Amino acid sequence: MSIVVIAAPNAGVDGATTICDSSTTPIVLNTLITGEQPGGVWTRTGSGTGGNFDPIAGTFTPASGATTSTFTYTVNGIAPCANDTSIATININAQPFAGVDGLPKEVCDNDTTFIDLFSLINGEQTGGTWVRSSGIGGIFDPITARYTPSPGATNSTFTYTITGAAPCVNSSSLATININPQPNAGVDGVVAVCDSSTTAIDLFSLITTEQPGGVWTRTGGTGGF
Repeated sequence: MSIVVIAAPNAGVDGATTICDSSTTPIVLNTLITGEQPGGVWTRTGSGTGGNFDPIAGTFTPASGATTSTFTYTVNGIAPCANDTSIATININAQPFAGVDGLPKEVCDNDTTFIDLFSLINGEQTGGTWVRSSGIGGIFDPITARYTPSPGATNSTFTYTITGAAPCVNSSSLATININPQPNAGVDGVVAVCDSSTTAIDLFSLITTEQPGGVWTRTGGTGGF
């Protein structure tokens, strides 16, 4: 009597990795399983979509929008041995997008109208957080994403950040508010003179607390120099 012992096939032990959908580096599926025999075939199984699966090369190249995917490695058995399989799982996390920086908003420091910071960036995903990254003064509310200028406030930037699930990285965008000070031409003044006087009058002596750099124009009256 002869007994022929046929070795059972061994497709190895399941394995997994986690990547970001922004990655475009090909993944060799055999590196995700261990102890497998050569000569098996790869198939994509499960509900994963996207990316580029090459069953001949046994590789998967991720792409933006791809979802978590499983791939089955099968080594056929010689009867009466059954086929053996192992599974390589690629968990794909989406790279967050905090939007694109918008144009700076110009306001006067005496403007007390709140500014919606979301109106200063474009295309952002929800779920991020706001922090003030430069500037002082005014009232910043990170919960409502509002900023209200006030006198003395300076140019300010606000950063919107969405945290990425590893290995994806965080994504940030900037909202910039340029604050221009309200000019101050001073407080009105008056003087009384006789028309026979020929003494020059320094107009700056008639107003108070004015900023320098302004210009004078005659808005009423005639005669004199």
